[in-house]
Amino acid sequence: MLADRYGNPTSTASRAALDHYDAALESIRLYRGDPIAALDAALEEDPQFSAAWAARAGLFAQATDKAFAGEIARNLKSGAQGRMTPREALHLDAARAWAEGRYAEGAALYARCAQEHPRDLLALQFAHVACFFLGMQHELRDWPLQALRAFRRGDDGYGPLLGMVAFGFEECGDYERADAMGREAVALDGRDGWAVHAVAHVNEMRGDTDAGIPWLAGAADTWAPDSGFAYHNWWHLALLHLDREDFAAALALYDDKIRPNPDGDIVLELVDASALLWRLHLLGAETGDRFAKLADAWARTRDDAIYAFNDLHAIMALLGAGRMVDAERTLSAVRRAAAGDGDNAFMSRSVGVPLAEGFIAFGAGRFEESAAKILGARGLAQRFGGSHAQRDILTLTALEAALRGGLRDTAEAIAFERTTHKPHSPWARTLARRAQNLAPPRA
Repeated sequence: MLADRYGNPTSTASRAALDHYDAALESIRLYRGDPIAALDAALEEDPQFSAAWAARAGLFAQATDKAFAGEIARNLKSGAQGRMTPREALHLDAARAWAEGRYAEGAALYARCAQEHPRDLLALQFAHVACFFLGMQHELRDWPLQALRAFRRGDDGYGPLLGMVAFGFEECGDYERADAMGREAVALDGRDGWAVHAVAHVNEMRGDTDAGIPWLAGAADTWAPDSGFAYHNWWHLALLHLDREDFAAALALYDDKIRPNPDGDIVLELVDASALLWRLHLLGAETGDRFAKLADAWARTRDDAIYAFNDLHAIMALLGAGRMVDAERTLSAVRRAAAGDGDNAFMSRSVGVPLAEGFIAFGAGRFEESAAKILGARGLAQRFGGSHAQRDILTLTALEAALRGGLRDTAEAIAFERTTHKPHSPWARTLARRAQNLAPPRA
């Protein structure tokens, strides 16, 4: 029985298949290259290699795109018919749970696999990503920490593992350790986009544009080439420029790096595009026809409602494009999902519906209603996933609704909160001045 690059026994007897699989493992951990092509090459050498089928299923399932449902089902069926170790069977079970919308169960199964096989970095990475989708902040930190017991500096995969721990520390508010571990991970391998991203999050949460912009821009020649994750790190760079109120730089990154193909419809990329354009919309920046093109790309998903976080970002694009009827249609899909069963139903009921209603109220100019609905759900919003930086769009929209609706007390409260977190942010200071300049509420 052959072992993979981390030392985990596998079901294949083909060295050629394993070499391709190991190449896929490196590609996945660094978010670089084409792991699907590498897995396909492994399966050409050994069609019964269940680990490769399970990895394929997991990658497609965590893309949170209903368009991949048929491909995932094919991968799961083929994997179940192949040879497998108990560890590989656990991978298949976890991917199946995730594909069927049992997200928390899928996360737990991947975590169990990583705990029982602490050198299974792929299971850990899928568990880590699952935590991100589910807003499980402590597990995002602690599951990678658990795996550190089986790795030493210099081991294959040690750097990417540190990058995962770093992001977990950041999401739990431990910025000092997050920064140190993220920088150590990048020093070990500058291609590691996830570790680069962990430090970018630290700078975003602090509003530290002086450190954050050089961190991302200065090393882009190392982390960006051949990276399937580059669009998200470019998005972080755009957010730092927005904190400086540099609209032109943010729009240039949108056009050149975040959404260079205006017809692309990869959901995870659409999310970042919507989030950036909506922030620019709140700032009153001119965005041209970008919202219209983005709304067209979202159109195929408008009735899917498989993940409430995505649905809200689709609504942002539709509202920005002035397509209120389509935004209401997506809201109807979220309400149908909320009436169902499973993890997305819970997310939609508790967070997705009120936030979608709040954003649509904003688009309709009902600013007091918008602020109330968004702020009512903001404290629960980790339930539908994303990072603190991504969910910050809720605070920004609620604050802008309060400003436009003349809700001085609410606006001042949120603006004070923001300048406390980001004392050096010009955007935060502008928002605070606007709040202070509102007419005082009537006695």
